[in-house]
Amino acid sequence: MSDLILRSLDISNFRSIRGQIHAPLDAKVVLVHGENGAGKTSLLSALEFALTGMVQSLERADPGYEKQLLHRSATEGRVFLKALAGTAEQSFSAVLSGTGPQSISALDDQRASFFRERVFLPQALLGQLLQIYQDASNDAESPLAKFVTKLLGLDRLDALEAGLKPLADVRNVRKIIDGWAGVEADKSRLDRLLSDERKIREGLSEQIRSALSDLASLCSKLQLPTDVREDTLDNVAAVLSEGSDTDAFARLTDQQRRLASIRREIDAAQRASLSNGAATPTGSEEARAAFARWETDHGARVGNVRGRIEAFLPDISLPSDPERFAEVTLARLRTEKKQLGDRTSQARADIARYALAQNERDVSLRQRDTIDQELARMPSSAGSLGSALAELTSFITDNVCPVCDRDFGEQGEGSLSDHVHNKVRTLSASAERLLTLGRTRSEVQIMVERLEREIEAIGTRRLDEEALADLDRRTASADTLITELESLHDALREGTQLRAADVAARRALSEAQSRNVALAAARDTLSDFAGSIGAPELEDDESFEAAVVRLENLLAAGATHLEQRLAMRREGSDHVATIRTAILRCGEVDQRIAEDLASWQHADQALARAQILRDQGNAIRNAVDKVRSAIIRREFNDRLNRVWRDLFVRLAPGEPFVPAFRIPQSSTQKLQPRLITEHRDGGEAGGTPGAMLSAGNLNTAALTLFTALHLSVPKELPWLILDDPVQSMDDIHIAHFAALLRTLSKEHGRQVIIAVHDRQLFEYLKLELSPAFSNDSLLTLELSRGPRRDTVCISRRFSYKEETALFSAA
Repeated sequence: MSDLILRSLDISNFRSIRGQIHAPLDAKVVLVHGENGAGKTSLLSALEFALTGMVQSLERADPGYEKQLLHRSATEGRVFLKALAGTAEQSFSAVLSGTGPQSISALDDQRASFFRERVFLPQALLGQLLQIYQDASNDAESPLAKFVTKLLGLDRLDALEAGLKPLADVRNVRKIIDGWAGVEADKSRLDRLLSDERKIREGLSEQIRSALSDLASLCSKLQLPTDVREDTLDNVAAVLSEGSDTDAFARLTDQQRRLASIRREIDAAQRASLSNGAATPTGSEEARAAFARWETDHGARVGNVRGRIEAFLPDISLPSDPERFAEVTLARLRTEKKQLGDRTSQARADIARYALAQNERDVSLRQRDTIDQELARMPSSAGSLGSALAELTSFITDNVCPVCDRDFGEQGEGSLSDHVHNKVRTLSASAERLLTLGRTRSEVQIMVERLEREIEAIGTRRLDEEALADLDRRTASADTLITELESLHDALREGTQLRAADVAARRALSEAQSRNVALAAARDTLSDFAGSIGAPELEDDESFEAAVVRLENLLAAGATHLEQRLAMRREGSDHVATIRTAILRCGEVDQRIAEDLASWQHADQALARAQILRDQGNAIRNAVDKVRSAIIRREFNDRLNRVWRDLFVRLAPGEPFVPAFRIPQSSTQKLQPRLITEHRDGGEAGGTPGAMLSAGNLNTAALTLFTALHLSVPKELPWLILDDPVQSMDDIHIAHFAALLRTLSKEHGRQVIIAVHDRQLFEYLKLELSPAFSNDSLLTLELSRGPRRDTVCISRRFSYKEETALFSAA
């Protein structure tokens, strides 16, 4: 990964970046410029988010920052980064939506951590960097501890020290080593455990003997031919589960339900006979004749109307009752008529609106064309030129032009200052007119799009003239049918009454004929049932009530006997299950007794071996501490502090106090270095950098510390990304900083990306970091806002060009 070169970055709706921009990055140096709020920090944060899946500086400020990554005016966004490793292309991407961001592909955890700590210096972190390292604790996850491990390669020594540290105190050993405290207490615990397990074993044996005795007694009562022992439990269970009693009980229950049904039939027949007697209904012939006369008078007309309604409403189901037929049909016809009227009105309204919308759209299109023609005639750069001339007026002191050095007085048209001011006013008025026309065109364009959508919607549902005529004809048919039904309303009501009277008379006659045979059939059914269950049949003089009671008592006695046998079978099955469970538990208890006894025998030997290993671990830990302390003191004093001093002195040559880390002379098991300042002339150390350095040099100290940390570890990623690092620096510091960036890019092979907001600094760095040899390159990215507040990224590439003009002059 040390030869991985960033190639391009595509951003869509990320933080303050609205819309989509493309930023090329395939150059040795990339300069990003933009005014405050233009999106420089958002661009670099998008680069970090694509590579690592998070934005570290935002997470420090707000743990819920992920909700703010998507631009507030958008519903989705995307970050897509391309990189080159030799000739192979790699990509890193993430997507944003209303539910939150999601990283698609990113660096692994190790390289992502290297990027956050050694490659990218956000603007918000620059002022906090010294404080972060000053307040670093001895925790293994602190920034300073991670740096020491990475710098010195102390992973194995740290792992040994961290793993062996608890061995110094046996109380810590009991906490972190599984089984240590348990082994120490095993002897007493196993003694109690073995005693309890033997008591449990005796209780289970007694439970098995008692259950076997009860099970043998039940089998004797059920007269089951089987021997009850532990080894014959399967046979006993099979005999107990035999289903003869269950089948007999099911048959008996079915017979009881059948007898209850026969009794209900007899009671119903007796009640009907007593309440109605032997009377035969009268008046059935008169009701039938009256309904026949009504059908002769009105049947043909009603049938004709019914047929026309079924043809008009083929999906309706019409009732046979005449009056109900009229009510259902009238409700459906009135609903159909209203729906047809609504559709006809809507169709005519659509026809009228369609033509009117087309006329409105044509007027709007002509208005938009007129605005476009006027915009084409006006120069688009009027505002920029007016701003440039306004800035130029501050350099005009007489009639000599500060640009071309010509005397404007020769023209005889007044002073140069008045001429430039008049020109600026003219250009400002043109720019204001341009903005007004642009807003008006946007409003007209919205009107055109709305009218086109309305025309398209009406065109999809508009009916033609033939369909509209069909709707009118169907509405007229509905009116006709409603009128005819309303005229037949009285005749249909009379038909309903006559039809109901005819049906009631026929039903009464049928019920009277069937009552006489119900009682005779019920007596035959009860007699047949008594024979089917093995009981004597009914005598001629035996009443229904006496026969039913006799049969119910016989069935109840049989049910009681079968219920007792089934209960004993269930109790026997429960005893079998209890015995089997007890036997299984006996085996488990015997196995635990054997295992616990073996563990008790090994307890003493395990404790002795553990104590030997603890003594050896403490000896190794002491040796590791001596080696680690020597490496840390040597590397901090001879490596990091030297690189930091060289970088700081190079950027701040006039500062007498130089920041450094001070390492304690005692043991480094708890790494607690302090930030101090040393005087160039020697002597005692000064206070912290915050107390001894000015604001500009304190910023320089933080910047050089980050660069020193970047250069002090192996190059996993060949990038150095800085977000507006020049804060409170004077011109000398900036010049030395530019020289440092040039050295890192051209001699150390770093791909440098730096963002600045100051225009003069941007132009200066563009000049200082310009390509100096054939393979060198420089990219500038300028961020701004478009007319609709969309982010605009303008890139410009600078390549090396050999200067031939001086060769020709020579």
